Amino acid sequence: MWLRWYNPVIGTFEWRDLPETDEEALALLEPGPGSGSCVEVYRDWRRLGANVPASLIRAGEAARQEGA
Repeated sequence: MWLRWYNPVIGTFEWRDLPETDEEALALLEPGPGSGSCVEVYRDWRRLGANVPASLIRAGEAARQEGA
């Protein structure tokens, strides 16, 4: 399956394979600008019970709003 999300590392939307684990999702966020806040948003959504893809989308949305 595919996921369309805002990737803060490249600064645009992209299609990619769905990450299946937290480690895979976090690896997509960490090398980018503002990665600390993106990771925090991701982890917050996971604590709320959201699945991995939804949490990654929310982290990307937060980065986009912050201008990362």
